Amino acid sequence: MLSAAHRGPVGPLSAGPGTFGYIEPFLLPIRGVVEAGGGGVRIGEKEREEWRADLDPKIQVVRGLARKYGAHLLAADGMFAGLSSTTPNGPEHWAADAVHPTPAGHAALAEAWLRLVA
Repeated sequence: MLSAAHRGPVGPLSAGPGTFGYIEPFLLPIRGVVEAGGGGVRIGEKEREEWRADLDPKIQVVRGLARKYGAHLLAADGMFAGLSSTTPNGPEHWAADAVHPTPAGHAALAEAWLRLVA
């Protein structure tokens, strides 16, 4: 489980509140079937529904760890959901396969992180 796997090493890595940070995992609301990776793997709605069911509890664990250790938290799942709803190109602009950020997705994460820790 994610929580047990990450419980031990976080404390020693953190020098104090706000010196450590997490970026929560995310899954963008892509519709239809997309191809992922170089091997031609096709990912559809069913797979993304399964991923979302698996991901939501992990997001809660990451949020809990951030609270527990007083760490910065970049709420990337919500950030990308919001960006996706206001971008003319939709979620594919940020992550074409719903998981791996495009250059624009990486830039959005970097800008959000810099705002968070500034």
